[in-house]
Amino acid sequence: MSHSLPQAPVPATPAPAHSNGIAVAGFVVALVAVALCLVPIVNNVAFLLALVGLVLAILGLVKARRGAPRRGLAVAGIILSVLAGVGVLASQAYYSSVIDDVSESLDDTPAAAATADDDAESAEPADDAAEDAAAEPTEEPTEEAEAGTRANPYRFSDTVGNDDWTIDLGKPREAWDDVRAENQFNDAPADGMEYWIVPVEATYTGTESATPWVELTVEFVGDDSVTYSDRCGVIPDDLMDVGELYEGGTGTGNVCLAVPAGAEGSWTLTAGWFSDPVFFRAKG
Repeated sequence: MSHSLPQAPVPATPAPAHSNGIAVAGFVVALVAVALCLVPIVNNVAFLLALVGLVLAILGLVKARRGAPRRGLAVAGIILSVLAGVGVLASQAYYSSVIDDVSESLDDTPAAAATADDDAESAEPADDAAEDAAAEPTEEPTEEAEAGTRANPYRFSDTVGNDDWTIDLGKPREAWDDVRAENQFNDAPADGMEYWIVPVEATYTGTESATPWVELTVEFVGDDSVTYSDRCGVIPDDLMDVGELYEGGTGTGNVCLAVPAGAEGSWTLTAGWFSDPVFFRAKG
């Protein structure tokens, strides 16, 4: 009697796992969108990537609910896409605000504070002016350079300002003795140069806050048409010691520069990052 050998059971072939590349693609695209959402101009592309990533991630999530893997990546892709879109909108709103502020700042240049007394002194009685005009031949008026320019600098008794600052510069003085007394390790000025201190009193009139030594720049333009801005080292009552000012706050301090001996030239003041400098008589 013949006996047949038992056959080994044949293992069942596992069902092929479903792939979910669309969820991976959605996550990757969303991740790129997040990386670019805060970059100016480029974030326009990031917004489109966020939309594409969102669609892909949603499709990947639907596929994952039908048994495909990568459910976590699909959910992460949806979250990152939303964050990227929000980041693009927020950054563009911020950049627009900054551009508007810059445009307004470009229109703000320091101007001398006008007084009624100055107008009264410069004006002549109307009757006298009419008589002079009738008695003398008319001449073309000479146009005076704008106040605060190098051709027509301010005096140090003039108050200047713009929408954010009201500033009084004190009369400059040679200050090597003061600088040396403040710190014995300060280097002496180079040959042909001197240390000069300019006192500064600044009142912040803007609506937010600002730091004087950050936004106010004092420099010297010599008769050689060269700008000098090198500092003197440790000085007494340094303007850099004045902290942040809010609306109505006033700070006082000194600025010290190394300038050609005798300080023959003009001092300049720039109030704000995008303002033009105004000029002061060196010894006025």
